[in-house]
Amino acid sequence: MEVMEVIADPEKWAEQTFGKADLGDKRRARRLVSAAAKIAAHPEISFTQVFDWNELRGFYRLCDQTQATLAAVQEPHWQQTRAAMRKHPLVLIVHDTTELDFSSHRHLTGAGQIGNENGKGFLQHNSLAIVPKPQQVLGLAYQQLITRQPAPVGENTTKRKQWNRESQLWQFGFRAAGHPPTGCTWVDVCDRGSDDYEAMRTSSETGHDFLIRVAQNRIVFLSADADEKVYLLDYARSLKSMGSDEVEIPGRGGRAGRKAVVQMASAPVWLPPPSGTRQRSSQPVIVAWVIRIWEADPPAGIDEPVEWVLISSMRSQTLEELKERRDWYCCRWLIEVYHNIEKNGCSEEDRRFETADRMATCLAILAVVAVRVFQLRCALDHQPEQPAEQVATAQEIKVMRAFLKHKGKQFTVKEFVRGVAKLGGFLGRKNDGDPGVRALWQGYQRLQDMLQGILLLASVDSA
Repeated sequence: MEVMEVIADPEKWAEQTFGKADLGDKRRARRLVSAAAKIAAHPEISFTQVFDWNELRGFYRLCDQTQATLAAVQEPHWQQTRAAMRKHPLVLIVHDTTELDFSSHRHLTGAGQIGNENGKGFLQHNSLAIVPKPQQVLGLAYQQLITRQPAPVGENTTKRKQWNRESQLWQFGFRAAGHPPTGCTWVDVCDRGSDDYEAMRTSSETGHDFLIRVAQNRIVFLSADADEKVYLLDYARSLKSMGSDEVEIPGRGGRAGRKAVVQMASAPVWLPPPSGTRQRSSQPVIVAWVIRIWEADPPAGIDEPVEWVLISSMRSQTLEELKERRDWYCCRWLIEVYHNIEKNGCSEEDRRFETADRMATCLAILAVVAVRVFQLRCALDHQPEQPAEQVATAQEIKVMRAFLKHKGKQFTVKEFVRGVAKLGGFLGRKNDGDPGVRALWQGYQRLQDMLQGILLLASVDSA
């Protein structure tokens, strides 16, 4: 079953996504499906509004079960995502860590340090599978929820690499997705946090390719003979432009989005294992391409011109190949959108459980619900002219047709999704572009309230 075919009806989606969860008792799996369906229909509001009292007690009991771990709850979704990945010739697996902040939740026990170590919460490391053209979110290939532990005082580099530190989250995410089948290319796309020799080696050993933003000005060789050493960032900035193009810079933190004219350059490099690597002499030298994408002449008033220095295992020799790598790295922004949906669209940081284990079960469900919300938005790009039945129930379509005063025979995914966004405040003017995810999840919430009102009115009229 295609990904987009399972998101229309919350109950069918929940059954497809969680129905095969192994929680030690089939009744728990049924409770998980029932709870997830209700949360998916109302992802933003509090659980006391989602459930009646008996349902809420059942949901709390589910979160109390030791078998209802993050892995047990999400495993069916991971398998579903990985099966979808095998159907595409190219998949980007975007990895990133976000902090879930519960500092204001005074009664939560078992959380760790976040931020400047004065905050309290969890680290959530996501591996989100994406098809780049047209952009389609397949789902989470893996997720890790980590309670940060302080590093021992005086720990040296060698010991730090031996422990299960945050730097290894990237390696776990790479391995968990598994090996791609013959004919499929899976690319691990990451920001600066994964600029690590072991991460690159793990990606290659797993049969993946990698595209990673460089953070370290490490020593690299300019040939396989290792006869010339250079510092990577310095070398990248010495390369001559091979051509120019545009990059779409999304708005963030009050900063307006814009288009930037960028230069692009690349060259092959050989990465030796760094000092402190275990069994360093027996570790391979990684063959890669360094890529620089930079804004040589930024407009007036731009304080931070674009500069991306990337390292990739894939040949990046021609201008067309550089444009493709640029487009892949631009897809990394989608995981930031996903984190926004989790925290704001699904209100993850507003949930109130008193132990870390209970909270982990709750967050595991909400994280997958956030994928569903994101997939609905991506349907605009993936299948805009398909029938709205691909993403909506018959009742939802009837309500949206009435709201939009739509008289035509065909009602498309694009018309439905934009209509939902209008319920959430999207104006839909000629030059407004496509709606954002905030308008979409708020509109979807209003749509569910409208449907509930219709059902209540029908029950009153029939009484």
